[in-house]
Amino acid sequence: MSEAFQDRTEKPTPKKRREARDKGQVARSRDLTLAVSLIGTTAALGLAGPFMLRRLASLVTDGLAAAGLRARQDLGAGDLSALTAAYGRALALLVGPIACVAAGAAVAATAAQGGIRVAPAALRLDWARLSPAAGFRRLMPSRSGLDLVRAVIAVAALVAVCWSIGGRLAADAPRLPLMAASIAAARGWDAAARLLWQGGLVLLAVGAADYGVQRWRLTQALRMTKREVKEEARLSEGNPEIKARVRKVQREMLRRRMLQATAKATVVITNPTHYAVALEYRREQHAAPIVVAKGRDLMAQRIRGIARAHGVPIVENPPLARALHQGAEVGEAIPAALFGAVAEVLAYLIRIKQLML
Repeated sequence: MSEAFQDRTEKPTPKKRREARDKGQVARSRDLTLAVSLIGTTAALGLAGPFMLRRLASLVTDGLAAAGLRARQDLGAGDLSALTAAYGRALALLVGPIACVAAGAAVAATAAQGGIRVAPAALRLDWARLSPAAGFRRLMPSRSGLDLVRAVIAVAALVAVCWSIGGRLAADAPRLPLMAASIAAARGWDAAARLLWQGGLVLLAVGAADYGVQRWRLTQALRMTKREVKEEARLSEGNPEIKARVRKVQREMLRRRMLQATAKATVVITNPTHYAVALEYRREQHAAPIVVAKGRDLMAQRIRGIARAHGVPIVENPPLARALHQGAEVGEAIPAALFGAVAEVLAYLIRIKQLML
């Protein structure tokens, strides 16, 4: 076992599974499809069997009667063609529905195992599939051993079913010539139906187990290394370095907008050194004061500096500054619980004639 395969310890991601399905790598069991088709066909025969027997008996009776009437008649090519077409249509009507049921059951079983997919990638010439090494890998005990065990179990179960049903039928064989033709035929059909049903159920159990094995094999084949998982996450979510640079640029743009908005703010409430929150309130435009800028430490110093440069009133109120910094985002109205405290600040500025709303 190669070192690269040993490193594949991670389960395949959904993206890896989608890519595998697009390439036609889907877990499917032929035994399960065969079992479902056999059970569907047996059920259809059980429902349509009496009608088919009556129709076949009618065809044979009519054919023998027609042969007796036309024994001394010359048959041309047209007559033979007409008879062939008539009997062909009759047989198609009898066998066609059973064949459709068998095909439909097989398609349904295939779709249930992995869906009906058109995989153009699976049709491309792949020289690796023709490699003798790939063929030898399929003969490894880990792969061929499971297939051999499955085949032995299936054959043993089918032999046991056939032996049980065939033994009972063989015990009745001496009495069959003494029975009426209809009763003997019913006995034979009953044995055949039991054989089909029990054989189908055996194949269904084996096919279900084989489907589980195929899913396990596909998962093992699609396993990924830790590096592949990280690389896929990086490609799907974006390069972390690029995302960090984008966030840095976004933060810088937000800082610039906040500093520009501070110059037009109504009031700046400070801690006084650690926090600074700039509010804008225009009675005709806003129902409540809006936070246009906020910051801590160095950003708070820059907000206070711009406020002084543009004549924006600065009020020291440490509890209110901390509450506004923690409870409101830039561009949002102040929390309703702080309306009263902010209103007192605005009223104070109006009283000292530093503010005109």
